[in-house]
Amino acid sequence: MKFGSSLILVFLIAAVFVMGCSSSDSGKAQSAAQTTTTGTYSPTFAVKDLDGNVRTYEEFKGKGPIVLNFWGTWCPPCRREIPDLKKIYTEYKDRGLQLVGLAVQDTPEKVRQFAENNSVDWVMLMADTKAAESFRIGNGVPVTIFIDRDGNEISRMIGARDYATFKAVIEKII
Repeated sequence: MKFGSSLILVFLIAAVFVMGCSSSDSGKAQSAAQTTTTGTYSPTFAVKDLDGNVRTYEEFKGKGPIVLNFWGTWCPPCRREIPDLKKIYTEYKDRGLQLVGLAVQDTPEKVRQFAENNSVDWVMLMADTKAAESFRIGNGVPVTIFIDRDGNEISRMIGARDYATFKAVIEKII
């Protein structure tokens, strides 16, 4: 019986790493295997940066392709994909790529500390419920949205991804 309990525990831990982190009290997680291409809608946000200044989606729109990454410092899959996002950003920022991190259910202090400890050099904002709803973010993170130069959402990835997966979509929007 002890072996069976250990096997169940190993399975549950593995399931957590395969699924995205829940960003709501409902405990629902979204499949890490889901990638979608979306239709037309008009997303927006007006959220605070780490210093408390209000930043809007309009600041980024129309200035080049945008990658919005909804994430949390408390989310292991979110933290796991940060090195690959860093590599993508380093490779494409000189070609106009804008990467915007939108921290969900987090604090500016935790996000600032995480960004400093991990040499994250893109814009970090504090996502609120309204911003998440505007971009149709479900109950889990990470969610990464790829927007082309014309402001059209090209792809959406739910769950952590790796460099090669990010790069394939970046090449379509750059």
